[in-house]
Parts: sequence; C-alpha cells; structure tokens
Amino acid sequence: MSSCEIFPLISKLSAEGKRFAIVSILRENRLERTLVVDGKVLLGSLDKEIIELANNALESGQVIQKEINGIKIIIEPVEPRPSIIVVGSGIIAKFLAKIGVDLGYYVAVVGSGDIKEEDFPQVLAISNDLSVLDQIVQEDSIVIVANEGGKPYDIDALYIAMKKKARFVGLLASQKRAALMMALLMQRGIPLEEIKQRFHSPLGLDIGSKTAEEIALSILAEVVQFIRGGTGKHLMEIKNPYLLLDDALAGKIEDKCMFVPKSLSQQ
Repeated sequence: MSSCEIFPLISKLSAEGKRFAIVSILRENRLERTLVVDGKVLLGSLDKEIIELANNALESGQVIQKEINGIKIIIEPVEPRPSIIVVGSGIIAKFLAKIGVDLGYYVAVVGSGDIKEEDFPQVLAISNDLSVLDQIVQEDSIVIVANEGGKPYDIDALYIAMKKKARFVGLLASQKRAALMMALLMQRGIPLEEIKQRFHSPLGLDIGSKTAEEIALSILAEVVQFIRGGTGKHLMEIKNPYLLLDDALAGKIEDKCMFVPKSLSQQ
C-alpha cells in the first residue's frame, strides 16, 4: 500500500493512543507499506513470519531489518503521535514540514502538480494529486493550507477539509483573504457555525514573526496549543515564581527538578 493510503490509518491509531508497527517491504524497486497492530494486519496480508517479527519489534521497541527470500523487510515500531497534513509547496510549507518532522509528528504534504519530493525529506507521505485529500482527511485531521500569496487550489483544499470534518483547518492568509475564503466556503455550502468552530485564519500565534521559519514556528505553536490544550499565555504568568520567592529566600526550596521530557522525534 502507498504512504498516502496508510496515512489516515496512522492518524486514527495515534488519535486512539495505540502503538503499531509500520512494515516496509522492498521488492526490487517497488516499496510497499502496511501496518500491524494488536497482531493484526490492517492493509493487505503478511506471512506469519513477518507478523511475528512485527510483534517482536513492538515488544522490544527496536527497528527490525531482515531479508526474506530476497525481499528486504523493515519493521518500525512507533508510538502514538500527532499528525498534520500540509497543503502547499512554498517556503513556509517546507518549514512547516521540517519543523513538524523535528517535533516527531507524522507529516503528509499534498499539492496539485507543484510538489517536488526533494523539498520535503523525511515526511511520511507526499502527493501531487489534490484529490488525495478526500482519502487522507479524517475527523481527527489537522490540515494546514500554506501557500504564501495563495494558489487557486487553496479553496478546493479548504473545502475538502471542511467537508470531511477535519477538526482543525488552518489557512496561511491575510485578514482580507481569510474573510474571502470564509465567504467562498459559505457559498459552497459550509455553514458559518462550522467555520467558526474549525477554521483558523489568519493562522499562527502573534510572536512577531517575520521570516519563513518564524512564521512556520508561529503556525505550529498554534497547532501545538490546539492539540495539547494550552492557554497561549506566558508560563511565568501561569506559574508566577514571585509567589514562592519568600520560601526560596528562607531556604525552603531545594534545587532539584524531577521533570524529564520525552521526545517523539528520537523514538
């Protein structure tokens, strides 16, 4: 199966908090992929030997590579993690994909004949066919349409994402263009109430971003806030250290911290 075919399944499994294994099968110059979860193959079929290897990979948490009858098998155990769909081919889309991958998220990139695969290394899925959105967008999807200056297919991508009930539909746009896209969506039958609930544009948190990298960071900051339920406030405002300053001056606070963050990108 192609990466675009397994992407919605990966998004769904991650949203459900399930661990799974991606099985990649290289036959000559053709790459096929499927998923194994709870000892079952979700797409197509696999020999018992490969299913057992997938179960072993999940138990050990280690990637397994093996050659069986001249066919190369790579099995990667993966933890649940967020996934995003980036629609666009410009410099901001490139940095959205790059930072998304660095965050450890699953990233798919979709365009309309304008995507160059070499511009998007390490993403899980790439397609130059906009109709793929009909297959990969689910109700738990996060879709970001990011073409600086806009492209004619932006409205089609937004409409598909809204029609498929994606939970977060973002658009890189100015205030005027955001209003225009809202109007066009309404003209296509998307209710205003749904637009208010799921459509995000202009997109990003106000961090004063100027460069493409900074704009991509501000957009993904809003996405992280949405996924994790953050407030968007300064942490110093939420966890005011001045409230504990007297205790610190009195020697009542030890210099130790038990917090150890986990990394999705290094799993």
